[in-house]
Formats: sequence, structure tokens, C-alpha cells
Amino acid sequence: MTTFEKAYETVLGLVNTFTQNYNHYMSAGYSESAARQDYIDKFFAALGWDVTHQYQTNPYEQEVKIELSQKQQNETAHKRADYAFYKAPNYKEEVFFVEAKKPSVLINKNAQHYFQTIKYGWNAGCPLSVLTDFEEFVIIDCRNIPNIKYALNGNHKSYRFTDYATKEKFAEIYWLFSKEAVANNSIKKYADALPKAKGKVTQKALFKGSYMAIDDSFLAYIDGVRENLAKAFKNNDDTLTGEQLTEAVQRTVDRLVFIRFLEDKFIEPNSLINEWGLSPSVGGVRGGAWDDFVADCRKLDAKYNGVVFKKHFIDEQTFVGPQQQLFFDICQEISSLNSPYDFNYIPIHILGSIYERFLGKVIRVTNKRSFVEEKPEVRKAGGVYYTPKYIVDYIVINTVGKQIQGKTPKQIADLRFADIACGSGSFLIGVYDCLLEYHKKYYTEKLKDKTELDKRSEDYGNVMYQDKLWQLTLKLKQTILLNNIYGVDIDAQAVEVTQLSLFLKMLEDESLTSTQSRQGSVFSKVLPNLSNNIVCGNSLIGFDIMQQTSLTFGEGLEGEAELKKLNPMDYAAKFPAIMRGGGFDAIVGNPPYVSIENLDENTKAYFFNHYKTCKGRTDIYIPFFEKILTKLLKQNGFLCYIIPYAFTNQVYGEALRVLLAKNYWVKEIVDSSSYYVFKEAKVKNITITIQKKYADNLETQIRKVLNPRDFEIGIFEDFNIQQSQFLTFKQSRFETKQVANLLSIKETICKDIYELKDICLVAYGARLNYKKKSIGKEVFIHKEYSKGFKLFVEGKNINRYEFTQAGWLNYQPKLHYNSMFPELFENEKIMFINVVKEKLRFTYDDKGFYNSHTVCNCIRICDLKNAKHITARKVTNNVDLSISESYSLKFILGILNSNLISWYFHNFLSESLHFYPGDAQKLPIPKIKKSNEKAIGQVILLVTQLITAKQQQAQAITEKDKNFITNKCQSLDAQIDNLVYQLYNLTEAEIKIVEGN
Repeated sequence: MTTFEKAYETVLGLVNTFTQNYNHYMSAGYSESAARQDYIDKFFAALGWDVTHQYQTNPYEQEVKIELSQKQQNETAHKRADYAFYKAPNYKEEVFFVEAKKPSVLINKNAQHYFQTIKYGWNAGCPLSVLTDFEEFVIIDCRNIPNIKYALNGNHKSYRFTDYATKEKFAEIYWLFSKEAVANNSIKKYADALPKAKGKVTQKALFKGSYMAIDDSFLAYIDGVRENLAKAFKNNDDTLTGEQLTEAVQRTVDRLVFIRFLEDKFIEPNSLINEWGLSPSVGGVRGGAWDDFVADCRKLDAKYNGVVFKKHFIDEQTFVGPQQQLFFDICQEISSLNSPYDFNYIPIHILGSIYERFLGKVIRVTNKRSFVEEKPEVRKAGGVYYTPKYIVDYIVINTVGKQIQGKTPKQIADLRFADIACGSGSFLIGVYDCLLEYHKKYYTEKLKDKTELDKRSEDYGNVMYQDKLWQLTLKLKQTILLNNIYGVDIDAQAVEVTQLSLFLKMLEDESLTSTQSRQGSVFSKVLPNLSNNIVCGNSLIGFDIMQQTSLTFGEGLEGEAELKKLNPMDYAAKFPAIMRGGGFDAIVGNPPYVSIENLDENTKAYFFNHYKTCKGRTDIYIPFFEKILTKLLKQNGFLCYIIPYAFTNQVYGEALRVLLAKNYWVKEIVDSSSYYVFKEAKVKNITITIQKKYADNLETQIRKVLNPRDFEIGIFEDFNIQQSQFLTFKQSRFETKQVANLLSIKETICKDIYELKDICLVAYGARLNYKKKSIGKEVFIHKEYSKGFKLFVEGKNINRYEFTQAGWLNYQPKLHYNSMFPELFENEKIMFINVVKEKLRFTYDDKGFYNSHTVCNCIRICDLKNAKHITARKVTNNVDLSISESYSLKFILGILNSNLISWYFHNFLSESLHFYPGDAQKLPIPKIKKSNEKAIGQVILLVTQLITAKQQQAQAITEKDKNFITNKCQSLDAQIDNLVYQLYNLTEAEIKIVEGN
């Protein structure tokens, strides 16, 4: 009997029992707890869930968590979801919730109950949840922003208990909410198929529609709060600078968020925010909201400590009139009574992602107003991109996780882990979470046969037995945070947010009781002081920049301001004990992806003077590697970063690749370039793990992953490569392909060939100098012909075997940056674009088109023998012109456009984004021999036909003609590919490898 059949049989029995005693179960006296025990527990157990924990006895790894009944909860607390369901092995992120009621309340179309359920699901990022009393079963669409007015809107679906008896109806529930179905991603698939809800605006003018994910919604909300607070502070004190306003608003928002967190976690017994400003109105305006806020923050500082409530200049501000009203409105909006947000369910990492984007903006001021704008570096980078949690988890587990494995808490206390460009703290949250989970499992295993500890035990004070499991004490969580977690960021606001995020993580499972009890002689307050752990400074620039004679700082205050902007920091001064001990044990993170070219002159000069691996147009993550490995990391320590895939093969990374391959262990490279980790950024990535050790015969594990889901669940294509082999590749590239399997094909291809440079000159087109303000693009490029203008094409107009005219070029060599020479353009030639898609793109021209610097040209050397230009003369001198004379450009065009040459380029010549003349010059072209003359002639014929077909395709009007010519082009292309394989003598097995890549 199938699992479904067993489930149906069990539920059918429940339906029969419920039917027989229907009046009893529908009476007011039949309680919710009885309904849960008699029916709801058994219903979900029938769906395959271990509701009563008969099998999952490890309290930290249970797929169903059941909330205490309301009577056991704090009477003043907000309601919490009755059941939370999880999908193994992730027992931290809910997949869906179930809210239970007693049958007599009639749940269907009850807006309050729908709202309650939506609030749980939406805040936790669960698209669906369930509202049920067994008599009714409602699938709740949790994608809408919680608002009781519109709670009944959305794609909800309801069943009655009698529907369970119908196999087809029960199957709808089973194949959505059973353990078997959820394991196969049923909820996401169901939700993805639902239309995005359209409804009325749900949060005043803040939201443009009712559907919005929690992170986007909360970011929009606090962005609005930031603007309003900035205006209030500025109106209250017009002497505040932009920097002061940014800090004031940040601290105010942090306090509001933290207080709501304390309220929603029941750590604070009273709802403070709800009460602020409710004193009698004065002059028609409610007063006191700001004053109440400041007063409560001073009280909270006495209890909690930490940066959040630390005395700050905002505590001296005195809002009056409109500013008091504005702050009162903000408090009412964010209060637990009115806000859609429930910080008990919003994951800490989601708050981190929100803050990461929030930190991308600052407040600027003019004489008349304040406004919010993106930071210049964020604007140049195209936005802020938060590292996905699955990447954070992978990096942390494979560095920190491996270093603590098998160690005792006492041994772990001596380890130091850092992120030196920490942003909002996402990686440090991941490290802290990893450490907390390890300690929980360690003590659970060690103390599994105990329920209490002797006060003389070394474990006493570290754990306590509560709710049938060993819990870490707040004191131990504080100790772990202070001992093990370190961070640096150049942005003071980022440092503040990181501290806030770590505090939230520390208090995630705490309660009113645990935070009110004394924490021992070391910690008398709830929050530890992290000012020596998470610090503000420039990780790459020290104060030795002041002695660098090549730098030019201004005099007096101007010079001080420039230095302050750089924010130098010396690690020996900030972390003296760690640096004396050899450095950090592991450094993880996602360093900035910023070209050094975009930085100020002083910074650029410092980087090129201090970091050997900074070469040419390098990226800032390059000196991060060098600084960490040579200065900050302990011997045998780990560095793991997610960085652009381009590092594996770009010229600017060569010096660092050589340094890594010769001096350290490149343990692992995860190649995720098959998709975009950061969708908005359009950057391909790798995750690279380095250990600070070296030996001969080291191997690097290469792991290729095709999509985020495979990465998350650990499906990789793995192989190993000798690390020393990297040094044998062009520019010491870190190849992530199985190059060893491809080298034999390369050897076959490169037998008996000329390189393209032996036959053709390969050169860029003319670079037009319209970047100067005095010379516009219109000086050179025109839509209409005038005397002397040249036919003109740009790179975007070129495709395989075809191109379109871009206009007419007013050719003025004296105004061009590099004018090139007429013979390059006016002879028969091959043109190609230097931006690569899946295949290289070459086309043929015999009409004398001129082209721009986005186009490269291939012209036979023999056709330049009469050219007077110095470049042409250099190429033709001492060259056997008979070689190029024997080749047809159409034959070369067929070779260059083939699958084989694109495959050769991707695997052996260049990185996947650009194709330069230097790459083209090295492409292998078969030598002409009697044995292959027939095949060469066939290639020339097919290429001629294909060029004609492409021209016909561009002129085709009817769909029939278009389809016919498309099929013809595909056939001709395939025939050329087959002939090319034949010309290079590839076997069937080798052809399969090429086609597969």
C-alpha cells in the first residue's frame, strides 16, 4: 500500500469519528488543545510528519515544533503559531505554519484568523500556511503584506472535513503538505504558480501594492522612516551635518528595531513603543513620544549595555511641535498593534540583507533641506548585493566548521574568526550561528543522560536543562561572541549594524526570565561590549600612509579630512593580542568588487606601492587576499571568499594567482559561473578556499555547480587537479574545467597548423575620440551620406556571417585616438566583435567598411604589401607572403566561426567575456595540403552559400520564408562544423567531448 493510501485510510478514520460525534466537537466546551491532540496532530502525522517526536528525539533536529498552549504563554504576549514545519536538514527555517483553532469558532472567512496566519508566514518568508480546526482546513496565501482589512484577499483555498473523504480532494492536500511532497519542493512550486495578488494599498502610501516580500517591504518601510527622521532632526537642529544626520537616524532606527525585537521575543514584558506619546495632547498635538523614547532608552541601557542604547547625542535632542507629532506617527506605525512586522519570525539573516541595502545610502544636507542618496561607490557598483545565505553557510561550514570539528568548548575559546569587510555582518552571524549550534550539540551529546549539573562541574554556568533539552546560557553566548567573533568595516554605520545583528542573534532564543537573571561576575548586563571586536577602519590602509611621500594630502583641516575619509587602521593597534598570537584562525566573507581605477589617487598610489599583487586595472579584492595571507592569517589558518569568476583568468589576477599557487594551498574552488549568484549584479562567481600552508604535490578540488538549489543541497561535479599545474597554464590561470582530459584534443588540433597571425594582421578598428567634451559623437558618425564619408559598422552590428551598417563615418585621422590606416578597412577582410556570447562571432566584408574600436579586423598579410603605414610595413617585412596568398578568407571565416574554434578559445585562450586580437592571433588554422584541398574547397562553397542565405534571411517577409532560410542556415552551419572536425582529424569520441562542452 502506498504512503498516500495509508494516509487516506488514517484520515478517513478520523473523519468517521468526527462525524459520529459532530455536535460534541462543535460545542463551545470542546477546546483547541483537545482538537489539536485528538485530530490535528493525527492529521499531520498521517501526512508523514513526526508531530509527537517519536522518531526525531534530538531536540535540535525536529521537523515539527509545537508552540505551548496560550495559557502557558505570557498572558500579555502576542500569539505565536501553533505548529512550525521544517524540511530536513534545515531545522531553522520554517517551510509552513499551522494555526489551530477549536471547531466552534468557524474559521473560514474570519479576517482576524486569516490575518494572524498570514503574519506568521509572511514574516518568516513562507508563501503558504494552514489555518485549521480539523472541521475546516484553509490554505492561506501568505504572500500579501499582513493587513486585517484585506486579509481575506489572496489565493486562499478551503476544505471541509467531509472533503477529506474524497480521494481527489484529499490528494490536493496530501501532495501539497505531506512530508513527501514538501521534500520535493511542493510548496514553492504551488506558490510560484499562483498569480501575484493585486489589491489596495495596504500601508498608507508606503507600499505600491499588496504583494511584497518581507525584505523588500521592510526596506521600503525603514527607507521611509529614514527620510522622515532626517527631516525631523534637520528641522529641529539645522546645524547638523550630513554625517551627523546619517548617524542620528541610524541609531534611532536601530533602537526602534531592537526594542520591537525584544517585545516580540517576550524578552521585554511590556509593549513600550505602543505607549510612547499617549500623554494628553498639548495645544492640539500629542506630546512626549520622543521624550518617552529617550527616557526608556536610558533605562534599557542600564539593563542591556551595548552600542544600541549607549548614550548618544540624539538623547540630547528635544523634539517639539511637528517633530514630536512626526515621531509619534512613526512609533504608532511600527508598534506591535499596527505594524505587519513580527520580529519573532523574521529570520536574522533577512534583517541583515535589509540592513545591507539600507547601508548603501547616506543623508546629505544643503542649506535648505536634507535628502537621502546612494553612496558614490554604491552608485558606481550598480547597487548593494547581499550574499545569499546558502553561500554564507557553505563558506562558514567549510572553514570555521572544519576548524572546530572534534574540539572542546575550551579549545574553541582560543580560536579567532573574522570578516574584515563585514558590511551588515551576514558572515559573522553565520560564524556565530555555527559556533552556537556546535556547542549545543556538544553539550547535548556529553550530557545526554543528565537532567541537572553539579555546581562543581566544569559545565555548570554554560548550559541549563530546560524544556527537555540542554540550552546554552546567556553567559556562554556572550563569552563565545567576545572570544571568537571579530569584524572590521570602513563604514561606521556598518559596524553599528553588525553589532546590532550579533546582539539579535545572541538573544534569538532568550526569554524574559533568562535575561533578567544575573549573568555572573563577568557580565552584569545582557549585551557584552563589542567595541573591541567589531571595529571601524580601513582593512587595507594603515597609518603608514602618512609617511608615503608620493601622496599629496591637503594642508591643515583639508588634509585631516582626506585622511579621515581614508580611515586608516593598524591591526596591531586594534587587535594587539591576536596579532601577537600570529593572527586570525579563519577569515571569511565577500570582499568589495571595486576597480582600483575608481578610487582616489592617494588610495591607488598606496595600493600599488604596498601590494605586490596589484597590477594594472586590478580589483580591490586582490589586495584583500594579499593582506590576509601575508599579514593577518595564522599559519594553517583558512581564508574563504566569494569573488568574481573573472579572477580565474583575467590578466590583473595573474600576480595573485602565482602567489597563491606557489606559497599556499588552494584547497577548493567552487565554480558557480553557470548562473548569477547576485542576479542584479550580473557577475559570475567562484568560492575559493585557501589554507596558509604549503607542500609539494598539493591538489585543488574543483567543484562545479549548475544552479542555486544544487549548491544549497550539495550537488556538485567534482574533480581534483594538481595545484602546480595552474602555473603551466597561460597567465597561471585557475582553470575550473577538466583541462587534463582536454589537452589531448588540443594536441590533435595543434598538429600541422599555422597560427592566424602567420596569415593575417589582426587589429582593432579606429577609436573615435568623442569622449572629449569638445568633440561629440556626431562629429564622426552620421545617418546620411556626405561626400568623403565611409561605410561604417560597430561591434553591436556584427553577428556570425552577417552584419548591418551603423551609418557613415566622417573619417578624420587627426581627431581619432588611434586612426589606423585605410588599407586595413578597404581590403577584403574578416571582422569580429570582442565581446563573447556562447560562440565567437566573425563576419566577412569585401565592401570596404570602416569600423570602430569595438570591432577587430583580420586582413591577409599579402594584401598589405603595398601599404605605406608603419604598422603594415612592420607586419609584411621578412614574412613569407606566399603563406597568406594561399588562403581564402572565406575558408578562414568558416574555421573561425566553427564550434571547434569557439571551444578551443573558451578552454585554452581567454576568459569568457572578451576576445582580444592577441587571442585571435593564436587561433590554429590547418595547413593546406593536397589531402585536404577538397574539404577546404567545400568549406569555401558552404561559407559563400551561408553568407548569401543570411542576407536572404534579413530580407525575408513571410514566416514560411523565414523558417525555410533559418533551417537552411542551420544545415549549412552544421555541414561546415563537420568539415572542420575532419580537417583537424578529430575522432568521434573527441567530437563528443567538444560538443558536450
